[in-house]
Amino acid sequence: MIGLLFALVCWALFFLSSHNLSVLVLDRETIATGAYWQLWTAQLTHFTLSQLIINSTIIAVMGLIIERFVRVYQVILSLLVAMPLMSGLVLLLMPNLTAYRGASGVAAVLVIMAVWFLILETKRFSLGYWAGVALLLLFLIKLAREAWLLFSPSVSHQMTTMRVDWLVQCAGVLIGLVAFNALHQIHTTKVYNEKQKRRRQAAAAASTVSMTAAAAQRRRAGKQWQR
Repeated sequence: MIGLLFALVCWALFFLSSHNLSVLVLDRETIATGAYWQLWTAQLTHFTLSQLIINSTIIAVMGLIIERFVRVYQVILSLLVAMPLMSGLVLLLMPNLTAYRGASGVAAVLVIMAVWFLILETKRFSLGYWAGVALLLLFLIKLAREAWLLFSPSVSHQMTTMRVDWLVQCAGVLIGLVAFNALHQIHTTKVYNEKQKRRRQAAAAASTVSMTAAAAQRRRAGKQWQR
């Protein structure tokens, strides 16, 4: 649900006027004056329609997968922490960058979380398992291809935006791994506790049945003795 909501917000903001949108875009000068909300809002805005379609689709689908394993508030908390980290990294590592917008980093975070949940938490060699493996390989191939295009000696002049998108995706991979590890530990602990609870309940039920049967047997033995 949170992935779908995030995607819908991105679509809604895409059609804002340029004046209103400029308040949300990550801008180095306005950040310096205290517009810290842009660390989050910049990743809800997009330069082009194609960028919006790709990112919003990935975010919506990956969000639905992740929510099969963890609670919505945990996904929200992960994104609230991840977004300013990625924005801050962009400002730190790209000193010549004046403005940025795009949800490529958020998409990368959710992809990494989703594929590892599919690989580790679905039945081995099931459809979900192979879907996770395929998605992970496709995403890594995408990153490798973009790196080759951006840093190849024969392609020395590339758009700054492309470099920033690639950097943000790499940051999203690292942050996604950290977030996945934390949420996976929570999920694993929850599953273990539920199993232990069911075992205790089954043991208590078996004990109750055994005690009931023993009591019934004693009553029958008492009746026979009286006779």
